[in-house]
Amino acid sequence: MTAAVSRFPRGIQGCSRAFRTSSFFFSKPDGSLVNPNDFQEPSEASRKLFSEIAFAFDIDGVLYQGRNRVEGAEKVIKMIRSNGIRDVFLTNGGGVPEVKKADTLQERLQIAKHDDVIRGRMILSHTPMSAWSDELKEHGTILITGSHPEQARQIALDYGFKRVVTPADILAECKDVFPFDHLEGDINGRPVPLPDGKRIPLLKDPYTTNIPHNALKIDQIFVWNDPRDWSVDIQIIHDLLISHEGYLGTISHRNGDKSLPNNGWQQDNQPGLWISNMDLLWKTNYPVNRFGTGAFMEALKGVWSMTTDGKELEYNALGKPSNYTYKYAHDRLLQYYHDMACNRGKSPSHDITKCHPLRRVYMIGDNPESDIRGANDFNADDGTEWVPILVRTGVWRQTLTEKEPRHKPAVIVDDVVDAVVWALNNEGMKATREWLLSAISHTKGYVKVPELEQGSVQETGVKYPSEEEASEAKL
Repeated sequence: MTAAVSRFPRGIQGCSRAFRTSSFFFSKPDGSLVNPNDFQEPSEASRKLFSEIAFAFDIDGVLYQGRNRVEGAEKVIKMIRSNGIRDVFLTNGGGVPEVKKADTLQERLQIAKHDDVIRGRMILSHTPMSAWSDELKEHGTILITGSHPEQARQIALDYGFKRVVTPADILAECKDVFPFDHLEGDINGRPVPLPDGKRIPLLKDPYTTNIPHNALKIDQIFVWNDPRDWSVDIQIIHDLLISHEGYLGTISHRNGDKSLPNNGWQQDNQPGLWISNMDLLWKTNYPVNRFGTGAFMEALKGVWSMTTDGKELEYNALGKPSNYTYKYAHDRLLQYYHDMACNRGKSPSHDITKCHPLRRVYMIGDNPESDIRGANDFNADDGTEWVPILVRTGVWRQTLTEKEPRHKPAVIVDDVVDAVVWALNNEGMKATREWLLSAISHTKGYVKVPELEQGSVQETGVKYPSEEEASEAKL
């Protein structure tokens, strides 16, 4: 377990990679739509290109704002899918099942609910937790807090975790944990008995190591997303981080020991603290950005600093910009064609060995601190290049004090349509905004694609999918 600040370097993160297109800002061109009724199979060169690239889309601020979709977003997705281009939806949102988030996205984009179109491509901030070890899932006890703890509990159970505790469960077992009024009802969810008949003992000496056999022990803490009752959650999380080995109601004798690392704080087998995302702000219908899970973490860190004489809070960050999340998304893209076969019943099970290499992934996001920073920092083991594209429809706004984002994208564009057009042009294709907006999904063939530029050289050595595999990935 390491401190987040040590994993993510401070300061400006410039993009050191070279791209085909050099212009930093890209604006919408004028012009009328072209005829969308001309369909044809793409050339071998175009098919090869489509198999070598992929897109990772943020959702809030990229595909829709609040409840309103960004103009042209649905056509972008349909064009990409109709040509078999790999994609994932990579969001720091969470607190709901992946299938529910996928349904919401499809409803807002007005895309038909094909199971293999969006559902299997949705990566929420907590989705990588589903791949955690069976040992923890079978034998560990986890504390989960978030916007809807009861729903978060069910998601964790669906991921395979057997023992899931929420703050409401703890308060129902021992009201003395929090001496003030707290939010009740749907906010904190309905409490259930602690797992395996565990209790929260009121010990006369909280420093004792003689712990009752039925005392509640928490092995990991998950901040799922946007907690609502901050005071309760901060109190319980703090109690666990100063405890002896995660037993609630105890205090570690190592706390404050200057002979130990971090003066003994979090050095006594306390539970690991995992944060699903560190977004300080996010975009809604309201004209001013709203606080996200990152704001809760800043509050927790402030309390921790005051009670530990300024010592650093150790925690693990998931979501963007963490490498853990980008690696998970990258693996999903490598297995894209095999996943599609599984979803369509063509293959009995997922097989991590059945991967198709990539040459380049375009990350389209609205938040420089998460989307752009994460893509810049991530270095895929297989050498695939991740290219960050920043759109103006979300969190980031050019101001007098911030003329350029702190974390540099390859390009800044108006919206997701321009982002995909820029990416295709960067690959040597003569794509235009007008073409993309007129490129209607076609279930029996490909949308007619622009020609590749004369003399455009595509890198060799990438194994691309067969005709059969590519057809499985189309709408």
